Amino acid sequence: MRKILYVVVSMILLSCNGIKSIKSAFIKKSPYEHYVQRLENAQLDKTVLASSWIDAGKRALQDSITISLPFTEGGSFQAGIPEARSYSFAARDGQVLQVSAKIKSAQSAAMFVDLFARTDTTWTALAHGDSTLQLSYEFEKDQQCLIRIQPELLVNTYYTITITMTPVLVNPVQGASNKSIGSFYGDARDGGKRKHESVDIFAPKGTPVVAPTAGRITRVGTSTLGGKVVWMQDGKRGNSYYFAHLDEQLVKPGVNVKQGDTLGLVGNTGNAKYTPSHLHFGIYQTKSKDPIHYILTMDKLDNPSPLDTAFNFQPYRVIQKNALLRVGPDVKQGVREKLSKDTYVRVLAQTKTWYRVALPDNRQGFLPKSIGSTDKGRLIRLKSDATLLSESKDDAAPLEHLQKSSTVEILARFKNFDFVKTKAGQTGWIMAL
Repeated sequence: MRKILYVVVSMILLSCNGIKSIKSAFIKKSPYEHYVQRLENAQLDKTVLASSWIDAGKRALQDSITISLPFTEGGSFQAGIPEARSYSFAARDGQVLQVSAKIKSAQSAAMFVDLFARTDTTWTALAHGDSTLQLSYEFEKDQQCLIRIQPELLVNTYYTITITMTPVLVNPVQGASNKSIGSFYGDARDGGKRKHESVDIFAPKGTPVVAPTAGRITRVGTSTLGGKVVWMQDGKRGNSYYFAHLDEQLVKPGVNVKQGDTLGLVGNTGNAKYTPSHLHFGIYQTKSKDPIHYILTMDKLDNPSPLDTAFNFQPYRVIQKNALLRVGPDVKQGVREKLSKDTYVRVLAQTKTWYRVALPDNRQGFLPKSIGSTDKGRLIRLKSDATLLSESKDDAAPLEHLQKSSTVEILARFKNFDFVKTKAGQTGWIMAL
């Protein structure tokens, strides 16, 4: 039946070409939406498998994993289990999201990559990946965001995904790093009478100050507080950039500059004459903005997850008492649930020393790789007849009738059910013994 449905899906659904620019994502349906619409037009959404696939996409928006960036994960999707994966994270004004995914599947299937932002109590679509599974998005305000990935129906798919953030601007002090930033937006000034509306980037006197992006010089002058200053307009974003305490100004008003062009030299003019040389860098629109995420870089990933076609799903059981299922792959992440010893988990993906796992009720989380086992279970003889079920539910589909005195191997358990393997190698669930 599954093969028949696959043929029908393949014949009816045209390939979903990714939109090649982020801008077009706002005026056209995403590849994911086109795919769902084709399912509906062909009335395939009424089938159990297709409706489960649609539900999995919706469920991923409600049961999201929380991650810290940069992040990388490698895993796989099984053809017979419609699923989606999601990743929730905080985005900041001045950051650019970069998502890169790779897949391998026998049928050269499509994978959908979609970006959402939290609006009140719902997720609103912002953008989607292109045909090469790349996505780039620039944030203009702080937002809680979510990435969802989901392959099309009925294909075994191996994947790797990398999610990072880069700053919109380059650091305006040549050769400076995050460690060069020594004073931050909102710090008290003049004994608390005012607040610092910029960041200070420390460097030796005479270090070049460069244009953080393309723009136009609007003012070159002096002031009591800023000393020698330069103002630059970013026409693309509507920002005005303020460079103060310069030792020397090397541009004139009205000049168009490219990213990296020299504007002046670091100094300590104005009210900074008794402090080490630094650049006072500010960003303004109708009011001041915190520049930190516009220039703050992230650490590079040491070992991005490989595309591992040897990775496969395995039923694991927890071998530790009260194992903590976390919402993200870090001991600092919140605890989703305490799992008792022998609890069944299905490994979906891996990132560093953590497994992403799913419980039988489809909730997902992370466990350290060290607390799961695939070792043989415990052999028992049934004391009464039993029905082998496809899921750990009372109303699950029956797979086999097991007679009294049959021998089964208990591999794991979940709530009131045991996950077992029969002598013939069939796995399934029976009521806990």
